Amino acid sequence: MIGNPQLYSLKMRASQQNAHISGAERIITEEELPDCCNQLLQRALRHSKGKPDFINLKIEAVCPEEILTLPALPVRTITTATPEEGMAAVREIMQRMNLAHIDKILQIWQQSYAMRGAMLLHANTLQRLEPNPERGVRATYMDACPAEPRPGQPNSGKNHFNEALVLATKVAHHPNILAELCISDDPDYVTGYIASREIGYVRLTTLKPLGSPDGGRIFLFRGNQEELADCINYLQQQKVLVKMPEEIKI
Repeated sequence: MIGNPQLYSLKMRASQQNAHISGAERIITEEELPDCCNQLLQRALRHSKGKPDFINLKIEAVCPEEILTLPALPVRTITTATPEEGMAAVREIMQRMNLAHIDKILQIWQQSYAMRGAMLLHANTLQRLEPNPERGVRATYMDACPAEPRPGQPNSGKNHFNEALVLATKVAHHPNILAELCISDDPDYVTGYIASREIGYVRLTTLKPLGSPDGGRIFLFRGNQEELADCINYLQQQKVLVKMPEEIKI
């Protein structure tokens, strides 16, 4: 592939007694591998949830022709002072999206807090659709475009906003995903979001108490079995790079 640098998918997962501590991933060039491996290793070792007893770094070659490039979702921030105010704002947004079973979905959301991946929930029937309910469905193989500036901070360490926007953008672009709800499980990060193609990426500045290790995500799905299989394959296998805007005010 003349003219195209070799790209690699780099994934980090860290756990303590089989409990999730930290995870992150990048799609990078060969030259970036040493520095990025060290950055993710240090991130795993210095996480606020504790010291891991297991760290896995996985590196896979990626064919550039397999990569789908997507524009980042539009971003909006709603300032909320308390978790209750944040949840009320989420409920209001879901009502404007004409989603059914809102209160029940918000209750089910809490069941995702102990899961390794995301819950995949049918928006109409409220049936859980993950092949493995303990593992959930992981949206993987994604990053911001390598040549793009990453709003908020340099290309190192953890940037909750950038990483969440990349994930939310990938997820929202599958035609059978109606919305995503997410709260970070980091104890020192209380911001969450609701995202979809319709509303963009809407940040709620407070969705849980400071110091809480609770957090999880739900993908709201609507479709048939064939579309479900395609959706899971897209979330877990499709390589995606997200073209980040030059400047975002958050």
